[in-house]
Amino acid sequence: MKRFYKLVTVSEEDGKFSVLLDGKKIKTPEKRPCLMPTREMAEAVSTEWNDQKDEVKPWSMPITKLMNTAIDRVGSRRDTLIDELVGFAGSDQICYRADQPEALMTLQNKSWNPLLQWMKDTHGVALEQTTGIVFVEQDAEALLKIRALIENIESFALTAFYGMVTVTGSVTIGLGVFQGHLTIEQAWEAGHLDENFQISQWGSDYEAEDRREGLKSELKNAAIFLTFC
Repeated sequence: MKRFYKLVTVSEEDGKFSVLLDGKKIKTPEKRPCLMPTREMAEAVSTEWNDQKDEVKPWSMPITKLMNTAIDRVGSRRDTLIDELVGFAGSDQICYRADQPEALMTLQNKSWNPLLQWMKDTHGVALEQTTGIVFVEQDAEALLKIRALIENIESFALTAFYGMVTVTGSVTIGLGVFQGHLTIEQAWEAGHLDENFQISQWGSDYEAEDRREGLKSELKNAAIFLTFC
């Protein structure tokens, strides 16, 4: 759509922050008020709106998109989202190991074993691992501990955490980057270890690399969004 506004400002009311276009507060796609928890988030959203030229391009506004998601999706279906994340923990990819080739097995052990140990030492969560793709049921107590961790995350930060988990395919890796134990690059390498190994052996193509760049951008944007929470 064409840019229909001239002035972008930030306002504060009762400890919440809004972005205004020519004096009118923006709303989410579901017409909810965009009330943000910090001025930093509102300023970031304001910058994205202000940077639009003749056309407003939503794809170029990742922080605005995550803010909308936090309000429209996470805030309204929080319990369902938590169930989904606990489900990720129940089939965490780092618990499923290759039985060949040896080079891949070595990489998995080097990257993933310390993460499983970190989960155990830091959060008291011991996840079972197996070889192959046959589902292994995780201990109910371990999953309850993970649920408790996730339930303590407020909805805006939970939006960031959800992105970290879905991009890496692992609650363990997602929690590692969420809590500052892993850098974005470390989380990316751990979360896409199998794919990276296959590419190192057989190469890639433009379509696959575009998809990977998109996913990596999602991970980076989730981490940036978290800093605004």
